[in-house]
Amino acid sequence: MKGVSYLTDEVGQKKAVVIDLELLKHRENLADILEDIEDAVAIETRKDEESVSWDEARKGLLSMD
Repeated sequence: MKGVSYLTDEVGQKKAVVIDLELLKHRENLADILEDIEDAVAIETRKDEESVSWDEARKGLLSMD
């Protein structure tokens, strides 16, 4: 995302986010930026999880009722 960069450690793991303050001039941008960061964190933390088939996911969702 333009105006957002990450600081990484020596092995390339993301450790911090740097946000260009110019992006924050418009308040609605802040929510978008934070949502994008949350999405990136979720993707990063789940990248090694085992995949679940659609049928398994559907059964799990239907059993929640």
